[in-house]
Amino acid sequence: MSTRPPIDCLVHCVVLLGNTMRFLHVAELGRARALVDLVSDRYFVEKEVSLDPESFAGILKVIRDSSNRTCLHISYHGEDIFLWTAKQSKPIAFRKTKLSESYVSKHGKLSVDDLFKKGRLLRNFHVLPQEQCEDRSLFSSYANQLTNEANLEDSLSSLRPVWDEEEVNTNPEPLTLLQLYNMLIAPVSDLLEGSEIIVVPDRCLFQVPFAALHDDCNCYLSDSFRIRIVPSLTTLKLILDSPAGSHSETGALIVGEPNVTDVYFKGELRYLCKLPGAKAEAKMIARLLPESHLLIGEQATKEAVLQRIPSVSLVHFAAHGDAERGEIALTPPDSTMGIPHEQDYLLSMADISQVRLTAKLVVLSCCHTARGQIKTEGVVGIARAFLGSGARSVMVALWALQDDATEQFMRIFYENLVQGESASECLHRAMKWMRNNGFSEVRQWAPFMLIGDDVSFHFGEELKVK
Repeated sequence: MSTRPPIDCLVHCVVLLGNTMRFLHVAELGRARALVDLVSDRYFVEKEVSLDPESFAGILKVIRDSSNRTCLHISYHGEDIFLWTAKQSKPIAFRKTKLSESYVSKHGKLSVDDLFKKGRLLRNFHVLPQEQCEDRSLFSSYANQLTNEANLEDSLSSLRPVWDEEEVNTNPEPLTLLQLYNMLIAPVSDLLEGSEIIVVPDRCLFQVPFAALHDDCNCYLSDSFRIRIVPSLTTLKLILDSPAGSHSETGALIVGEPNVTDVYFKGELRYLCKLPGAKAEAKMIARLLPESHLLIGEQATKEAVLQRIPSVSLVHFAAHGDAERGEIALTPPDSTMGIPHEQDYLLSMADISQVRLTAKLVVLSCCHTARGQIKTEGVVGIARAFLGSGARSVMVALWALQDDATEQFMRIFYENLVQGESASECLHRAMKWMRNNGFSEVRQWAPFMLIGDDVSFHFGEELKVK
């Protein structure tokens, strides 16, 4: 199996040889391998990540065949940030910048990894007023053995992180949206054309809410462009080239407020609060989507979900999400003896990897579903598991979700989806509507990002995928 070439080799391509295209090819090789293996197996096709530059030219052609979008491919090493743009009928453009050009810390010179790990990227987006958030985060409160409403209220107050003075004084200052824009977008802003940007981030940059980045005039990137994320160009091409009939043309599965309260997690007794807002959200979406199957409360067991999920074209979860890998809490089966353990209620990456999905779109309206272990190929979490098992696209949450804002966001998203708009256009319109209708805080309108292909649906007597 291929591994990522040494980063010094990549930098050598640019700094010493000036071969930016070779650098781009090698960077793509490193981040494509693992997920490509999974997707290839799903579609029963043989696919190798080729060292042949001609093969890479075919991958780039996928991006450059469209006149209405720009691909932004990002890599970094130390404090150096490397940016490529690809668009129709124009040469690949390369720009190089340094972290220190857009971010200066009182703690001295930092690498990109240091800043993202120690600076608690955009930490304020994880802190929501208690009255506005049901907390769809799984076990972030560490509330043990809660038995009454008073204790539950006390536990919810602990969800808001407290940064002590010593920590603030010894760690780098958090990145701002403007600094991120100056770091990742400003160096290539003159090269961005069309109505869509496809971003291929590198490692910890998957944590960046690209739609919310703004310039000095407070103009958001999503004011002008639809934003879509792909783990690698190779993965995107493989999804686009998937054999006919690989994805379902009918059916939607909507899962809301699974009935899960007292459970064991990593050997400790934990409590999960109810999610009435998630239940209302799921019912609202089911009303909008014809031919949908709704699993609410006691019905939303892991067994029921795994039984139905392989055959539908659209999947929506509104439930608790694990802050580490985005895994989803579902109703334990009736046969469970005593307090459930993880295998009884947690929809894990391993569970999804054993299912062959036919879904065009999976929407994970659960806190932190963009989370996972940061590796060469990006974030290894529940979103990657869905893509690897055959989903064409996955919409995930970057942080904890505000309850009322999320319900409104999803209403606008699905109202546009039933009108035949593509998923990226629906996401784009929902963000704009939120900003213009009383949900102007970034944490309210920008938690979701779309990963993978851009899909559209026709809704009539049955759910048909364009």
